[in-house]
Amino acid sequence: MTLMNMKNRIMLSVYLEFFMRKLNNPFISESLIFITLAVILSIFVSVPSVISNMFISGNYYRYFIMAFSGTDLLVQMILVLTGFMILFFIKNITFRAMLRERFV
Repeated sequence: MTLMNMKNRIMLSVYLEFFMRKLNNPFISESLIFITLAVILSIFVSVPSVISNMFISGNYYRYFIMAFSGTDLLVQMILVLTGFMILFFIKNITFRAMLRERFV
């Protein structure tokens, strides 16, 4: 094993340990999950088409209900999971802001 190869393996383990410790922070882990779900959702759903069809229909609530009920189960599950992740993300941001405000 060469010296450079050994150095690269050690640094890789240091980076992995740093990354695993950062995942203990709920803000980081929720952000990664949210970004992953958003990327998966963008594969299955054409967002520009949804927005243009929403403006054409005029009734936004009815459009969302009809569009959601007309999609596959996989897309519905991804949308629900993304919605829950947004709610948890907002909850953690507001909770941290309240704690920071209270203890500062």
